[in-house]
Amino acid sequence: GNFSDDSVFTIAIDPENPSILYVGTDTYMYKSTDFGETWSKIGFSAPSVTNVRDIVIDPETTSTIYAGSITGGVFKSENGGEYWNEINEGLTTHRISSLAINPHLPTTIYTRTFDGGVFKTTDGGGHWSAVNQGLTGLETTILAIDPKMPSKIYVGTLYQGVFKSTDSGENWTELNDGLPFFYITSLELDPHTPTLIYAGTVGG
Repeated sequence: GNFSDDSVFTIAIDPENPSILYVGTDTYMYKSTDFGETWSKIGFSAPSVTNVRDIVIDPETTSTIYAGSITGGVFKSENGGEYWNEINEGLTTHRISSLAINPHLPTTIYTRTFDGGVFKTTDGGGHWSAVNQGLTGLETTILAIDPKMPSKIYVGTLYQGVFKSTDSGENWTELNDGLPFFYITSLELDPHTPTLIYAGTVGG
C-alpha cells in the first residue's frame, strides 16, 4: 500500500512490538509490520474506517486498537486492525478528533469530539458518557493523560487555553496562569516527570 498522496493525521506504534505501526489518513488506515518499510490498507471492510484522526493501542493487549474518525465516531479492533466494530453508544456526535487511553486501566478511554465536548468510557467502548463539567461552551482541541497518575487529564481548547481534571474527567478547571488564551494544538507530558507539560499553540 502507498499513501504518499494522502494526508496523514496520526501514527501509533505497538508498545510491545515497535515493528508494528498504524497510520490514519483522510481516506483509509494503513498498517506496517516491518518498521514502515511496507504498508497494507486496513479498515476498508464494513464498517469502513475512514477519515481517522487518532489511534490508540491497548498497552496490555496490543492487538486491541481504537480509532477515532471525524465521520464515523470511534471504532475498535481486537485483532490488530483486521476487523473493526463501531462503538458509538452514548456519543452525541460522531466527529472524533482525539483519543486518550488510561495506561493502567485500558478499558477507560477518553475521546474529544469536534462538537460535543469530551466523552469517557470505562468498559472499552461499550458505552460513552459526557464529561464536560467546567468545559461547557468551550471548543476543545486536544487531549492528554498523565501516564503516572491517569486520573489527571488535560484538554486544550480553542482560544481558551488549557483545562485540567484531577478526577478522571468529572470536573475541569482552567490552568492558564502565564499561558495566554491561545488556540492549543498539541499537549505533551514528560513521561518521567508528567508535571512538566508542553503546549503547542497557533501564533504563540
